[in-house]
Amino acid sequence: MSTVSTLDDTALFDRIRAGEHQLIDELYRRHRQPFVTYATGRLMAIEEDAVDCFQESVIVFYKNVVSGKLTELSCSISTYLFAIGKRMIYKKNADRRREEPTEVDDDRQYADEVDMTIFERIDDDHRRSQMQAAMSKLGDACRQILTLSYYHRYPTESIQTTLGFSSPGAVRIKKMRCLQQLKQLFTSE
Repeated sequence: MSTVSTLDDTALFDRIRAGEHQLIDELYRRHRQPFVTYATGRLMAIEEDAVDCFQESVIVFYKNVVSGKLTELSCSISTYLFAIGKRMIYKKNADRRREEPTEVDDDRQYADEVDMTIFERIDDDHRRSQMQAAMSKLGDACRQILTLSYYHRYPTESIQTTLGFSSPGAVRIKKMRCLQQLKQLFTSE
């Protein structure tokens, strides 16, 4: 009996369709570790999720083959498994981001959290006033270009026509110089 490593994808696919279901176990063992490595490295999955998602992708592959949903391969089996597993990882990661964070420090009081937000707001207000002071020291052209670009989110071409620049490149160069000036003014405050 041939093993998965000696069969090409088409032969393997045909034999699984023909009822040699034990080949699924070998297929699983062959592709599991490469998928886990890929998912944990590239997709930022935790190892447990990567293993679960790969197992589910093998089950989906098997069900699709047995049910007749998957009658021919348009890619390699590993590509098929990785694509299914990748979508499952994305879903798990999205679900994990939607989960409510659990409170780690139960000794902390709600009043402490409120105090922290007050400090953060004061810090934000201070930075905002520093930025306004630095912006007021800029020339009119720089103030206009930065306001249009970052506050109003105008595209470079719109800024070009609004302020009468010769080209989008001229706008980008002027914006870069204005940002440098603003940075110097902001850090000197």
